[in-house]
Amino acid sequence: MSQNYQGPPQQGNYPQGPQPQGVPFPQGGFVPQGGLAVPVKRKSKKTAVIAGVLALALLVGGGFLAWSLLRGAAPAAAKGIPSNALAVFEVNLNPSAGDKLAVKELAAKFPFLKDEANGAGDDYKKALWSVLAKADKSAPDYESEVKPWLGDSLAIAALPGKNSDRSGLSSYVFSVQVTNKDSAKAFADKHFKDRKIVFVDDLMVIASDEDSDISESSLKNNITSVESYKADMGKLGDGFLATAWISSDLFKQVNNDSGGTGTADLLESRFAMGLKVQDGAIALRTITWQKDEVKDRGENVKDLAGSMPADWLGSLTFSLSPSLVNKMWENINSLPASSQRQLKDLGISSADDLNALVGTQFSVAFTGDSNAFRAGFKVRTKDPEKHKSIVEKITRTGSLKDARTTVEGDTVTTTFGTDIGAFSNPGEKLSANGDHEKLTKGIDNPQASAWINVPQVLKAVDKGSGNGLPTQLKENLEPISGIGMVAGQIDDHYFDSWTRVGTR
Repeated sequence: MSQNYQGPPQQGNYPQGPQPQGVPFPQGGFVPQGGLAVPVKRKSKKTAVIAGVLALALLVGGGFLAWSLLRGAAPAAAKGIPSNALAVFEVNLNPSAGDKLAVKELAAKFPFLKDEANGAGDDYKKALWSVLAKADKSAPDYESEVKPWLGDSLAIAALPGKNSDRSGLSSYVFSVQVTNKDSAKAFADKHFKDRKIVFVDDLMVIASDEDSDISESSLKNNITSVESYKADMGKLGDGFLATAWISSDLFKQVNNDSGGTGTADLLESRFAMGLKVQDGAIALRTITWQKDEVKDRGENVKDLAGSMPADWLGSLTFSLSPSLVNKMWENINSLPASSQRQLKDLGISSADDLNALVGTQFSVAFTGDSNAFRAGFKVRTKDPEKHKSIVEKITRTGSLKDARTTVEGDTVTTTFGTDIGAFSNPGEKLSANGDHEKLTKGIDNPQASAWINVPQVLKAVDKGSGNGLPTQLKENLEPISGIGMVAGQIDDHYFDSWTRVGTR
């Protein structure tokens, strides 16, 4: 993972995923926040709607749940994507019977998807279209216009802008498997009059620009022949309901368009993502490649994460490598003199002090509501007394008058507004919570772990908001049992992470 990754670039239409920005993961990286949607030139409302439906990128209120209806394990449609693609999203519209059943059962738990899941019967493609067509009533009719030609695979890719006055992802390509070329051509002639379209074998390739170089000869060197794409997707593995690949060139181009504010680590990173429905949960796996080798790794945080209270709102646990902490200290040295003086007043005047503060493992948990917010920290550190001294200075300078700190061995525990004993030894720990264990699996040696107790969060929001949550929103959140995230390092260049949304 990127060591200084601050979230995906904010240029263009980049919807954020469920994970909040600024949450550190191993080696200073972050789990990507959702997929990157490709900005397109607005030709007409109708064209935009059709393109969105075909790309499976539009979902009314669906967000990450939309991906639970997709699959892209085999790179069939990707064979129609040029090799210079900056990002590729692929879906398989005809998954296995077992996958279809899992998707249908999960969709039936959410009111905004239940009717479409039941109404489509066993027609998976129709179910997809029914959900997505909610975005606009003028969307083409599935039975008469789409079903006669739509095949089993679809991909969309962002391409580099060709001219200096066209910034960002100004070009894109759709690649769709078709079962009937005549029907597909008739559909394209009707709805994509201002696009360049070619047919290659059983693929219909649609370009955003009429002057785009898409032809049978040009597409022979496609994205599936690119070594970095093959390596990253190989690490990701098979069996996903949707896959996506994002190249480092995408970040470089967006960085250039935004004035060059991106970090070097991010600009040399690539991402491969896959999503599946597994054990009643939506599971997103992200494989991250970074150019610089990372030899030292954080520690296994499974035990510390499992010691957090199970009935609190949520928790975050991570372990930073010594090299990353030292790099953080280098960045601190570049701060203004006034900021450095403030840190020295708190007892942070060297890399050793910073290491003592963040420790070898760091965990924080939250509880309460908007009327009484409470938190607890557990830090395993090689210098617990130094850590305790810094924390006490920090609490004295702020408004955290009810802070309590204790030291037991190499672990320093600090609480704000809650009983320190109840936090240190809760009645039920996360390690004994079945939902937490199920939703934070997948990494043998996790260096980061996070947990959101969704039912408890809903109770806290209801209690603190006065009138409570809107009924429709609450009904669609209540089926969620929790959200778990876990991450770890695979080798010197690759990092692995899973984010799971569980259901009751």
